Amino acid sequence: MAIIEGADSRIVVEERTITETTGAGTYTATVEVPAAARLLDIAVQAVALWTATTSASLEVGDGTDPDGFYTAVDLKATDLLAGESVSFAQQGGLGGAYLPSGHILGSYAAAARTITATVVTVGAAGSAGRTRLVVAYIVPNSAAASKV
Repeated sequence: MAIIEGADSRIVVEERTITETTGAGTYTATVEVPAAARLLDIAVQAVALWTATTSASLEVGDGTDPDGFYTAVDLKATDLLAGESVSFAQQGGLGGAYLPSGHILGSYAAAARTITATVVTVGAAGSAGRTRLVVAYIVPNSAAASKV
């Protein structure tokens, strides 16, 4: 975890690596985001293609919408090749309900929440797949505006 602190706020960047292992299954990576934090970005980077025989699909969301940020990302081929990534700014057509055309919904939450990346593999799985999840958020020191 990287933390950049200013006079009144701090930016936190956390990374999780999801690594394919033999046998089909579900892989989960989570990042806890504190109450009143604002998401700056969620990036997903393909390090190596997944080798499950049938499919390897990624979703990123939270407790309200499990694929609210990214939905049905094919980690075997077409969507993210090795070295490619998606982010709030470059969604590659993979944005979920929180990322409608040019907007970001759900970047702020008054309550703490968990950002979850889930990869589901089907068929005999290999052991080559590697994917990184990076969640960046700011914990601001908020103050009410004053009237002059």
